[in-house]
Amino acid sequence: MNINQILLRIKNEFDTAITTAQFNGNTYANGNKAKEALIRSQRIINYIHEFIKEEFKRCGVPPQMIHPPLGSSNPEIKIKGFLKSKNQDVSIIPDTSIIPLTKIGSPEVEKVLSVNIRSQLSSLGKNIDTLYERTFAEALNLHLSYPKQCLGEVYLIPTHEYDDRAMLTNRVVFRSVSKIEDYIRMFQAINGRRASDRDEYKYERVCLLIADFRQQSPKLYSSIEELKNDNLVPVGTTVNLDNLTINNFAEDLLAIYTDRFGSSLSV
Repeated sequence: MNINQILLRIKNEFDTAITTAQFNGNTYANGNKAKEALIRSQRIINYIHEFIKEEFKRCGVPPQMIHPPLGSSNPEIKIKGFLKSKNQDVSIIPDTSIIPLTKIGSPEVEKVLSVNIRSQLSSLGKNIDTLYERTFAEALNLHLSYPKQCLGEVYLIPTHEYDDRAMLTNRVVFRSVSKIEDYIRMFQAINGRRASDRDEYKYERVCLLIADFRQQSPKLYSSIEELKNDNLVPVGTTVNLDNLTINNFAEDLLAIYTDRFGSSLSV
């Protein structure tokens, strides 16, 4: 599936859970509870996990290097960082013999390319600071221990967030425009780490997926001009989506990896 098909599937499953108050054969008190069960299941976010893994495969990464394996959501690789250990959503490991070392920390872990993937379709505005601080801290946690490690982040946000209150009566309602300009500015600030001896809080490559789920088929934005044309950011904004879209996301990370380590992960 391409990314637009994945966004359509996410919308359909999200909307169905809300309007029927059902998920996975279970009936809940209301659409909000069913939506929470859907999110806890990790099903919708796993669609993006699989897309990212397929992107690396398309770029020539041998499937045996990709973890969790294609078509599976586990086992995820847990990497011990400076402050804590955390499971990585998608990892590319050139030498699987180092997998046990990721749990205790080892210089070899630096050669693991890691991508984490998140989405926030509701409660977007009130959680923006917490979500950003967590994203910021996770890059710092790994780069302090492994300065050369290549890290990617994929974040899905809506142009208009789902209204949690309407879900209580099993209705799909969208709130006013999300803080899109703020999100772009924030993620620009932690994107594009090139030197491995500074800017530990940055990711080598961030992808900000901005989608309008109000439409029958969600619209994915790929330029700041598109956002301006739809009145989603101010015409005079200074932010842009350069190197923040899904275009060339896998290619960019693999190119940085090759520059850092002098060897390619692709065949």
